[in-house]
Amino acid sequence: MNQLDKAREKINAIDVQMRELFEQRMKAVEEVAEYKLKNNMKIFDPDREAEVIEKNSIKMQNEKLKPYYREYIQAVMDISKSYQESIVNCDTYGYQGVLGAFSHIATQRLFPHGKMKNYAAFEGAVKGVLNHEIAKAVLPFENSYTGEVGEILDLLFKYDVVIQSIYDLKINQNLLGLKGATLCDIKQVYSKDQAINQCQDFLKNFDYELIPYANTALAAKFVSESQDKSKAAIASIETAELYGLEVLAENINTSKDNTTRFVVVGNELPEDGNHLSIVFTVHHESGQLAKIMQIVAKYGFNMENIKSRSLKDASWQYYFYMEIEGHYRDEKMQSMLEECRNSSSNFKVIGVYNH
Repeated sequence: MNQLDKAREKINAIDVQMRELFEQRMKAVEEVAEYKLKNNMKIFDPDREAEVIEKNSIKMQNEKLKPYYREYIQAVMDISKSYQESIVNCDTYGYQGVLGAFSHIATQRLFPHGKMKNYAAFEGAVKGVLNHEIAKAVLPFENSYTGEVGEILDLLFKYDVVIQSIYDLKINQNLLGLKGATLCDIKQVYSKDQAINQCQDFLKNFDYELIPYANTALAAKFVSESQDKSKAAIASIETAELYGLEVLAENINTSKDNTTRFVVVGNELPEDGNHLSIVFTVHHESGQLAKIMQIVAKYGFNMENIKSRSLKDASWQYYFYMEIEGHYRDEKMQSMLEECRNSSSNFKVIGVYNH
């Protein structure tokens, strides 16, 4: 056995010990997290972390290794915090917007006994899942009338989060105003651009100024705080109750089957489901997309949906989103996915769910 083999043998033996010690340490971390949860304590204690790093670094005998050891201990502490976050926030669910937003309503219906955390942007909610601030995020994915929410698809392509389930929420839009206001008083209507588009048949009967707003609930909040009877918002009845507004016209959306599909996004793929979603790119050559579609057909699976989205960092190039009916754990499905992976780039399964 040469010197290299002997050194590697030592490292392998030490790695076994470190793995066993790591498991013991994480078990203790779990007990710390449970105590903090029970006593409503914060996960991150900067004074304690600095003390642990300093105390352990001082005891290092090899000065040359001390800075590397500090980095190692810091990494261990970061892993510990991440694991504690996942335990403490296991029943916390995130959404974009404010109280009364349709995302809030969907989250409340999906997890009626859970804690909720709101984010200003969709990306913030996705990062909240990645950082274990929340267990899952509930995000609007597609509306039956106005189509997909492209930003969500872009985030699923960009980040390592996955769709774990879907939920369809029937959307009833309403015109909300201050108490005592009438349709004739209204001059400006505020709402999310998609909500305005969903109500065009109603709105064309009036000479209202239509003003896009960040979301429906924020629009309602703005109208409520303005105390101006000439302003109205398009939002839900729940939002009217929340901000003390009056329903001036009920169920004004053009399509009476107006439904928004929400996706529940988490960190890990479920064990199985009867539908799955994939994203991928293909070489900029003729027939490459058709090749992927032919692979799906060859294995006998039903492709329910396919969309293209432009790549943000590459002009005139696209990635593709595809929904496929079939069980993820099925052997034939796994063979099909492997063949698709080998015939494309940036391939990943971004969702496994029942539908």
